[in-house]
Amino acid sequence: MEIEQKKLLVKLILTLQSDHHGCKEEAINIAKEALGIEIEHNSIREMINIVSEQKIEEYMNLI
Repeated sequence: MEIEQKKLLVKLILTLQSDHHGCKEEAINIAKEALGIEIEHNSIREMINIVSEQKIEEYMNLI
């Protein structure tokens, strides 16, 4: 599996683990966007469920 695919999966995991309002919808949108499906952005939901590159890298170092 390529590194970018792994990072995407980690971002999905971290988004869902956060259990913030709208996290499931945001995870679905992340997956759809990765598949090239056009999505309707919701800036408030995206802001609530933001996952930093640092968090992704920390998780990547664990696997």
